[in-house]
Parts: sequence; C-alpha cells; structure tokens
Amino acid sequence: MVQGIAFQTRARTVDHLGREQIADTPTAVSELWKNSFDAYARVVELNIYDSHPTVATLLDDGHGMQLEDFMSRWLVVGTESKASLEETSPGDRNGLPPRLRQGQKGIGRLSCANLGPILLFVSKRAEEPFVTALLDWRLFENPFLNLGDVIVPVTQCNSVQSVLSTVPALAELLLTNLGAEDERGQRVQRAWTLFDETHDREVQNGNSTRSAKPSELIRASAEHLPFQAEHIDRWMVASGGSQHGTALLIGEANYDLEAQLSNVPGDSTARATRDRLFETLSSFVDPFVDSTQPELNAVNLDFNYAVRTWRSGIGSLVLGTDQQFDRRMVDSLEHKIEGTVDSDGTFRGRIRAFGRPIDENCIIPPPVDLTLSSRADSVVGPFDLYIASMEFTAQNSTHSPSEFSFFSDLAKRYAGFMVFRDGLRVMPYGRPDNDFFEIDSRRSFHAGREFWNHRQMFGRLAISRRRNPNLKDKAGREGIVDNRAAKTLRELVSNILKQSARRYFGSDSEVRKELLPEIRESNAKAKATEARNRLRKSQRAQFRARLLKSNEQIPAFAASVQEYARSLNLDTEDGLTEAQARLEEFRERQNSFRLPGAPKNLGPLEAPYNVFRRNMAAVQSSVQTISEKVDAGLERIIPNSPVAALEKKLARNASQLRRRLQTWLKRSQELQRGEFERIRGLADERAAAFEAETRPLVLKVSAGALGYIEAVRTMDALKARHDQDNEEIFEPYIEALQSLTESIDLHHLAAYGSDEVSDLSSEVERLNSLAQLGIAVEIVGHELQTYESYIGSGLRNLPEDIRQGVAAKDIEFGYQGLSDQLRFLSPLRLAGERIQRWITGDEIFSYVEEFFRISLKTNRITFRCTPAFSKFRIFEDRARILAVFINLVNNSIYWLSTKIIGDREIVLATHGTSVFISDSGPGVPDEDVSSLFSLFFTRKLRGGRGVGLYLCRSNLAAGGHRIHYEHRPENRILPGANFVIDFRGAEFGDTREV
Repeated sequence: MVQGIAFQTRARTVDHLGREQIADTPTAVSELWKNSFDAYARVVELNIYDSHPTVATLLDDGHGMQLEDFMSRWLVVGTESKASLEETSPGDRNGLPPRLRQGQKGIGRLSCANLGPILLFVSKRAEEPFVTALLDWRLFENPFLNLGDVIVPVTQCNSVQSVLSTVPALAELLLTNLGAEDERGQRVQRAWTLFDETHDREVQNGNSTRSAKPSELIRASAEHLPFQAEHIDRWMVASGGSQHGTALLIGEANYDLEAQLSNVPGDSTARATRDRLFETLSSFVDPFVDSTQPELNAVNLDFNYAVRTWRSGIGSLVLGTDQQFDRRMVDSLEHKIEGTVDSDGTFRGRIRAFGRPIDENCIIPPPVDLTLSSRADSVVGPFDLYIASMEFTAQNSTHSPSEFSFFSDLAKRYAGFMVFRDGLRVMPYGRPDNDFFEIDSRRSFHAGREFWNHRQMFGRLAISRRRNPNLKDKAGREGIVDNRAAKTLRELVSNILKQSARRYFGSDSEVRKELLPEIRESNAKAKATEARNRLRKSQRAQFRARLLKSNEQIPAFAASVQEYARSLNLDTEDGLTEAQARLEEFRERQNSFRLPGAPKNLGPLEAPYNVFRRNMAAVQSSVQTISEKVDAGLERIIPNSPVAALEKKLARNASQLRRRLQTWLKRSQELQRGEFERIRGLADERAAAFEAETRPLVLKVSAGALGYIEAVRTMDALKARHDQDNEEIFEPYIEALQSLTESIDLHHLAAYGSDEVSDLSSEVERLNSLAQLGIAVEIVGHELQTYESYIGSGLRNLPEDIRQGVAAKDIEFGYQGLSDQLRFLSPLRLAGERIQRWITGDEIFSYVEEFFRISLKTNRITFRCTPAFSKFRIFEDRARILAVFINLVNNSIYWLSTKIIGDREIVLATHGTSVFISDSGPGVPDEDVSSLFSLFFTRKLRGGRGVGLYLCRSNLAAGGHRIHYEHRPENRILPGANFVIDFRGAEFGDTREV
C-alpha cells in the first residue's frame, strides 16, 4: 500500500541554519543589521558590556513587531515575505523611501545564535504593546529533540520598565524545554537524558569542550540571567527617541565580542579578533557614494550604525558611521579608476595616474576569450567600479610627505576592494584574507607589472538586486554563490585591473616610464628643500634661544667688566698675574656669548640682535681696555720667575680649554647614546614590519588558501620593497657618519647650502618681479607718452581766452605733473630714446623738494641745499639723474622718520668735485656698508625691497658716474648717512664746501 510520509524536522536544524551556518561573529552582526535595515531602521547599534557574564545588545529603531508578527514571521524559518515582492506599508517605513530587501532566505535572525546562547528578544510596534521572548539557542543543539518539541516563551507588557520584570516567568517556562510532568515534558526529558549521556561519553573520550552537561548549562543560565536595566536603557524606545524598534539582548556573549573589551597589549588573539570585526563592519554602508556623481547602483542610505564597548558605565566608540571614512578622504589619491561596466562587460570611465587626468574616456572591453551568457539565470548585469590608490614608496609618489603619511595610515585601517549591494556591504569581500578577484595572486607573479595591492587600494563594486539578480549570497553569507554570473564578474573585474595596470599604473605602462623620472627628481628636490627648511628652522630656534639668553646675561657681565676696567691699576707682579687671570676669564666668558650662524633675514629678531651687538661692543671695549693695561704692565713689571709665571698661565689656559672640551664631549655622548637607541629601535621596527606583512602568507599556505609558488613570489616582492625602503633610510645615515669620520663639517655645508639656496631662490623671485615691473612700466610708459602728446596738443590748440581760465590752468598744471612723473619713469623703461641736456643743482633741488613736499612736511624734516650745490651742473638724461636723487632722499626720509629726538635734516651739498646727499639720521652700521648697493639688501622693516640703491648705482654707472657711502665721521656733512656721487664731466661753480 502506498503511503505519504512527511519530513521530520529535528530541533538541530535551527542550529545548522543559524550558529553553524554563519561564517563568523562580524558576519552574524552584519546579518542582524541588515534585518534592521529591512525593518526601516535609521539607527542600529551593537553595545558590549563588561558585566559578568558579558552582555551584548543589538538595538534599532525599525518598525518593530507585534505579537502576531513575532509568531507568524520571526518564529517561522524561511518566511515568504523575504522571497516575495511584498512592499512594506508606508506607515512602517519610518518616513523613508522604499528599500530593497537585503534578506533573501528568512534565516538571518538565526545569526543571534552565533553571538551567544541566551537571547532576550524585545520589540515594539507603534501603538502596540511590547513583545518579549526568551530563547536559549543551546536547546537546538540536542539531536534527540524534534523542532516542534521546543517552545519559545513569549509575553506582552505595556512599558519598557516592566520588560525585565517579565523575565523570571519567561525563564520558568523556558526550563520546561528540559522536562516536565506532561507528555511533552517527559518526551523532552528523555531527549536530554540521551544528550547528557552522549556528553558524558565524549568527556570520557576527551572529545568534549563543555564544562558541564548541556542540560545543566541551560538550567544554570536560566536561573541566573545577566540582564539589567543598563542593558536596555540605551534603546531608542527606552529613551523616548522612538515609538518603535527592536532590542536583542545577548547573554553570555561569545569570545569575539568579549575580545572587544580587552585592553591587554600582549594578547595577540584578542587584537586579531578586534581587527577582524573592524575590517568587516567599519564600512558597512557604502562610503564611496558621491551624490554629485550619480552611479547606476550606488545608493546614499539614511542608515547609521555603531559598535560601542562599555566599561564601568563608560562608553567607547569602536566603529560607526561617525568614524567611517568616505570618498572625499581618498578622492585626491594620485591613482584612480571610476566608471561603469555595462551589460556587455565593457568598462567606460575615467583614469587618473600620478595625479594627472590621463584618459577621460577610457574603454576596456571584456577579455576576448570570455563568453558572456545571455541566459536570464546567468547574466551579470551592469555594475559600478571605483578604485583609488597610491604609490607604495614615497620617492615615487606625487603626494607631499604629509599626504603620503596620511593615506598610508588610512590604508592600514580601511584599505581593501569591497562589494556593496544596494548600499550595504557584501561579506567578506575587502578583508585581507579574501582574494576573490585574485589581486594578490596576480601580484605574486609580477608585483611591478600588476601594480594593484589590497593593502594600499580603496575600492568597491556597486551592484544591486534589481540589476544583478544572479549575484546571490551563499547560505552562510561568506560570499556570493559561485555560479556562472559570479565567475563572469570575477573575470571582468580581473581583466579591468590587469589592463589598467599595464596601460597606466604598472611597470610596463608607458605612463609610468614617462612620468616617474620627473616625479622622483621632483621628490628629491622637495626632500632636500624640506631638509633645508628643517635645518633653517632649527638653526633659527637655536639662535633665538641663545640670543635672548645672552641678552639677559650680558648686561650684568658688561657692568662687571667695565667696573674692573675702571678700577684696574697694576703696580705689582701679583696684581699683574691676577689681572692676566681675570682677563682670560673675561675672554672665555665673552667667547661663550658668541652667536654663530645669524640668519640673514632676522625679522623680529632684528631689535634684540642690535641690542646684543651694542652690548658685545661695550664688553669688547672694556676687555680691550683691560688688555691694553695688562700689556703695559707686562712691559713695565718684570716677573721674578718668568718661567713660573708662564707655567701658571699655561695651566690656566689648559684648564679653560679642558672645561670647554669636556662640555662638548658630554653633549656629544648624550646625543650619540640617544641616536644609537633611536636607530636600533628603527631597525627593530623595520624588521618587525616585514615579518608582520609576510606572516599571513605562511598562514594562508598552511590553510590551503594560497599555493607555495605564489607565496614565494609574493614574499620575494615584499622583501624587495622593504629592502629598498630600508636602504633609503639607512644608507644616507651611514654616509653622513662616514663624512663625520673624515672630518667633513656637514653642519657648515648644510647651513651654507641652505643659505645659498635660500638667497638664490629669493633673488630669482625678486628679479622676476622686477622684470615684470620693468615690462609693465615699458608698456604703460609707451601708452602714456601717446596720451601725453594728445593732451598737450589739445591744450595748445585751445582758444587763448579759454586757456587763461582757472579750469584750463588746473588741467595744464595736472598735465605737467603727469608729464614729470612719466619722465621720472623713463629710466626704468626698456626702450625709447633718451634725451640729454644740462641739469643744474638748483633744478634738482627744486624738483626733489616739490616731489617730497608732503612727506617732508608730515615728518617735520628740513630739506635744503648749499649755494655750491645750486651752481653745480651736469650734462645728462634728466630723468636718470632725478631718479637717483629721488631714491636717496626717499631713504633719508624713511630713516629720519624713525628718529625720536633731535633735529631732522637733509642737505644736498658739494665738497671738492663730489656731490653729497647727507642727513642727520641714524646712519648705516659699519657691518652693512659693504652690502648697501647689493640687489635686495634692505634693513627696512616696512616697504623695503632692497632695489633703490642698486638702481642708483646702476643708473649712475650707465653714465660713467660713481657712488659710494662715506663712513668716516670726519668727512661727513651731517652726522647721519652720507652718500657721495662723483659725476663724470660735472661743472662746479664753487668747489669749496659750504
């Protein structure tokens, strides 16, 4: 007789579909977050508490469930709602647009079993009571129980405060799953007896990992549930932030969650576990979405996530939307691919290489040997591609050192090539241990040619359920089902990576061959410039510190030296000996104040440096006085024992030198010890970095995930890169030490080179600015001359009665002023005819006086000339000569304006056959006289370019005339600055000085 027999379902089926099916803890969390997403949550959190035992909570503000939903959906494995096209009603969307469902099989909720054995389920739908249920997932591990024998205790309550008060009743009902008096209870009790006996046999055979019998563990947990108010208080519903949502409270959380609380530095297992959770969940939502550049499948989701740990009530954010990197952070990387692969497998997009747009219309067709299926169940569909990367060594990179460091640090945390479906991460793509697109595998054959490296690339594929329906998750969510569509996807992406590396980025590309030499040269120059800048900054800081310290100490020292110099009176041999000793002490102390390496551009240090020089001049004068008295005493007082006196002096001098040598030796030893420790630490760090990067290769080979040959090639490539990096660090260091052993003064070379480069660079910039100014003057001057002729002609052609009017006189006066200014500019012009004529001193004085009339009055300066100067005359280009006097008088006005007391006067005079421009200002310091006429030399704190005196000398030299600065007081007209011009061919009516 034919019978119909139904399948019998054991309770263990739930364990197979849940705890055993999910790949790992991060994947389980991601599945539960996707359930929250499908429930239209805006916010989802994972909180881990340091209670005993550990408790974790998953909280969201989705639409929640009522009792009917919980029984008909949550407790039904493989619900139809996931597979159907049923849309969530607008009232349950939380104000959000429709979302494509992430769940497909209706088993994602079973991921809870992976996180811990105890689950307290709490859910709230708007306008409905709270639904609370209690589960122990270990019930489903019993192979002797039928699924229908397990009951889930559930209840309702009206407030979040009463949720925990229902737990004891739920626990009591939960324990009936271990046995009771009724028929079902006796049946399940026999099942647990059999399961416990199985456990005992496993213990005897050494195969059990449980600490007690399964039924005893379940009973103990139910009688001591760890849930407290603090575990539910952060739920948005409990805090009043939402009227709906779901809270999953996990008791006795697993090791992976406990490890997030660990802060033991040496626990490598816990650290690896934390890193894995971060790698998996840190980019749960697509970070590469750019709303300004729409893509086919990229979605900007209103979905925020976070993982927090709680220690003694203090929370710490592990990862989350607030800490997620985004596309803006990597969009400026030097290498970038972005575009779309269409349904025909052709990539169309844009390429940037070495920071430059290389191909704005890049097309990469599919491999010629790849046949694209047109069957509905095998087609791939279009997808979006975005990859950003950088060079692996700083010397090849177009990024600045700070940018390179920033992106390198970012890569340590977020690098990887990920896959996102409808905006949410598809696991496990992007993790270091996943090489679905064979990036590392190809690189192991030829690292330079293949270029792409998981550890230094940021990228993703964006797919969607609607456009890519055949790219489905595996049951355990450990990747995409390896069907024909997935294989085709892998081939298409691998081809794009290979072709782009060969065309644009890798060692075989013409782009790299063309640009890399230029980049390396530029980086070498930048590195040298940076080193010079650091050296200059360090020297300036040292100079400033020593200057300020010296200025604090010198006045007291100067006073003591001056006092000793005044009171010194040598009459005896003992007094002479004592004076010699004091003189040597003063000189030693004086030498200690020396400031080598004063910056050329002192800036704000100008004033304190001038104070320092004045103080040191006073010290030098007093020391010189003492020295002269001692010398006179040596000639006058003959020691009784010259040899003994000389021995004493030798001992003193040797002692002074020895003290200074010991000081330098001590400083050298301290620096050498510190530097030795730094270099040893750096060497250890570099060695550890190589081992840390290559150790995973051994683990992959051990696990069968990587072949031996591929691992060898990858390790060789890594070793070559590390060796090159190490060489760039240590070889220059050793060469510097070698130079020191050969007594090469690196500090002097670097300082001199730095100053020389700085001076040359500044001079080139200023010369360029000056050249631009000259060109501008040439153009403007040419045009002004044309307009001047128009205006002059128009004025001359006006009727006489109009020309005599006030308005016409004003216009003519303004016209003459503009004409004079135009003639003044003519020495700077590059072309044009120069007109020479006789120019008198009186004409020069009158022009300059009128030119500076306002400035002279404002600064209360007396400006005059001597009668002899008025009678002097020279046959020259008027504008050229006037420009010289304008510059010299302008300098005098500036420095006189800084004078606080005393008369302010400028005089133009002659002495013999020389012309003097003299003032009563502060004059020029002796040390600056030699640089006065150098281009760009200036001591002005404002408005000085250092070109005025240079142009004066150049203009005069063009006519065969000479100019110099008179620094001898006896030859000056006034006590300040005195510039003397010797004019070739000048005529003087009276050569006597007035």
